[in-house]
Amino acid sequence: MTDFSSVLQIREKVPGRAQYIDAQGRLYISRLHDIFRSDDGGALWQLDCSVPLAGYKTALARFALAARLLRYYVTVFQIMDDGTRIAVAREGIYRAEPGESQMSLSFRIKRGSRPMKICVDGPRVIFGEYGDSYKNLEAHIYVSEDRGRTFEVAYTFPRGSIRHVHNVIPDPYSDHYWVLVGDYDTQPGIGVLYKDFKTIDWLRRGDPESRVVGAIIKPDCLLYGTDSDITRNFIIRLDKQTGKLSKLLEVEGSSLYAASFGPVMAISTCVEPNPCCPSKECSIYLSSDGDAWKRVMPHRKDRYHSFFFQYGTLVLPFSCNKEAKGMFSGQAVVDAHDLVTLLSFDAH
Repeated sequence: MTDFSSVLQIREKVPGRAQYIDAQGRLYISRLHDIFRSDDGGALWQLDCSVPLAGYKTALARFALAARLLRYYVTVFQIMDDGTRIAVAREGIYRAEPGESQMSLSFRIKRGSRPMKICVDGPRVIFGEYGDSYKNLEAHIYVSEDRGRTFEVAYTFPRGSIRHVHNVIPDPYSDHYWVLVGDYDTQPGIGVLYKDFKTIDWLRRGDPESRVVGAIIKPDCLLYGTDSDITRNFIIRLDKQTGKLSKLLEVEGSSLYAASFGPVMAISTCVEPNPCCPSKECSIYLSSDGDAWKRVMPHRKDRYHSFFFQYGTLVLPFSCNKEAKGMFSGQAVVDAHDLVTLLSFDAH
């Protein structure tokens, strides 16, 4: 296990929210509804594309607390293999063709709230419905087969069987997806969703250790932090074949993000109301082998109300670069809200 505290290099912070690192190492961050790109490791930034805003929303989004309260910012951003950009913002799913600077709304959210994550798999874009209402409704997974231009229902969960969908993740070692759902009693689950969207086989279901948002997919296991707001939280290794669960480390809060920065794996935690996790700090946990994890960069929740002005957390981007370089940004934390920190790790 590498001692990351001695080899971690932290670059100067830049305004924005960490979003994406492509295979060539280009960095993408968002500032409200604008996406900026750096081709030189963060020294210079240029506008890549924007989500359109009109009327009073534009005015409100200029005020930091209003943007936090109303959630008027880009939450998720990915790039497809042909250069199409896909983003999630307040109204729904947006896309821009390669070379376009203005994104357009391709799917308007009419039920619940915007999805937590999106899945890009070749020409496919996939997301699951998120929000509080699905405990009494059917919940859907949507798919686009035409690079985000149009969407249709691909899979439906029976009414009340889940609260909502947290994430759908391609398995790079198998021809299927991992679907992660929440939240309480029998609802949480980690399952295999086949690419014909006809069947989900549950690997684990119905306990706090099955409540997951972000996960790192390895050849033989899933690595993740649990997302419980009522029980203690852990970094967990889940065997793909047997479903055997190993609690590797107890952490101070729930987790929404997991990423791989080349050989370095990262999981971040949140500050949210939980009687079993009273800590007011969130942090990042790093590992080079998936077994031993090192806590780094703790940040304290800021003074604003968690429900209205967001839980404190450290946002990790989606990364498909093989170099030991990464970034994160703060959300609702002291001295780091909407600031991106660039990271590099000693390869030796």
